[in-house]
Amino acid sequence: MFLSIVTVTKNAADTVVSAAESLGRPLPDGVEYILKDAGSSDGTCEAVRGIQPDAVVVQSPDRGIYDAMNQGWARACGEYVMFLNADDRYLPGALETVIRELRANSDADILYGCIRVNGRKFSPAQGVSSFHGARIFHPASAIRRSLLERLGGFDSQWKICADLDFFLRAKETGAVFRFVDREITDFALGGVSTVRRQETASEVRRILLNRGFGRVFADGYYLAARLRACAAFTVKQLKGF
Repeated sequence: MFLSIVTVTKNAADTVVSAAESLGRPLPDGVEYILKDAGSSDGTCEAVRGIQPDAVVVQSPDRGIYDAMNQGWARACGEYVMFLNADDRYLPGALETVIRELRANSDADILYGCIRVNGRKFSPAQGVSSFHGARIFHPASAIRRSLLERLGGFDSQWKICADLDFFLRAKETGAVFRFVDREITDFALGGVSTVRRQETASEVRRILLNRGFGRVFADGYYLAARLRACAAFTVKQLKGF
């Protein structure tokens, strides 16, 4: 098995069908799909089995999204692992591109690309705001399974941005990051990181401090993030008039 794709769910029947369909039917050669479900009662697992009958369904309790993601990749057999949110979907041809680029860049520990949000392409941050190149989109990334094992996966003490903490730790260990300038995932707004913006900014600040970034830099990021959130809220309110 070359690539494992993990989706974590709880009562996501309304959206997970679209996510499962975006993998293609049948699954591409060398790809497995793992559904880590926390005990849905709305037919989520049955819906996924109806789209992807070969899916590996893991039903077990968890302590949040990153603990669930850890449980998912722990069951993976692939050399690389991707995480597809239940309300996201891969864009046409994206998986084929990822597999081709991984095979062409065999040194890559993490291959990452762009996301599409409301029809617009978003590329990872660059320069200072990229946090040394670690600020990438986990729904558009493929991670070498052995790297997840070596770093112990996601640190579930972080409830919103454990993916950022993981990528920062990967950078510190010298992991090889490779960028492909392609939209991989159609990303749905409304997840915890986009709704709870103040909490997200606060957690990122604490992660940056924990990973050795200076207080001035971390505080500057937090202030900028709060200003952006306030500006977005103001625009939303004005549109309501």
